[in-house]
Amino acid sequence: MRVFQCLRCDECCYFDNEERGPILFEDELIRIKALARDRGFSIRYRELTINGVRVYRWLIKGYCPFYDRESRSCTIHQVKPLACKMYPLLYNPNTGEVLISKECRWVADTLNSGEDVGIDNFPDEVKALEDALSRLYRVKVRIAGKQYFNSK
Repeated sequence: MRVFQCLRCDECCYFDNEERGPILFEDELIRIKALARDRGFSIRYRELTINGVRVYRWLIKGYCPFYDRESRSCTIHQVKPLACKMYPLLYNPNTGEVLISKECRWVADTLNSGEDVGIDNFPDEVKALEDALSRLYRVKVRIAGKQYFNSK
């Protein structure tokens, strides 16, 4: 089993629609706003509520302002939001489903090579997902592995 390794392709840092921007917790929003202010720009966001928890949709159209296209890297990698840390894992709060994005080039390449892809391929991303879900549902969340998506 291969472990996910970001290919630095930029798929997760480009947003063709503002509604696809990452969800931020309040402390993350404060941190991102301060980082943006320090770099001379501001961010836009919309308040949402998930399970009674106030969160914010970061409204991005185009590349994330913290993505360096030349080096193909996140300039705030160490302090990026949980939604970014858990990608290519996606959580749908309406259904409770955890999805693996096929828009991620590593996922697409792995599936195209005939290998199965499952939650076990993403140990670091699962930790971020567990943290996010624990914050949303105010309980400790542990995600079990061995759930595979067949490439066929």
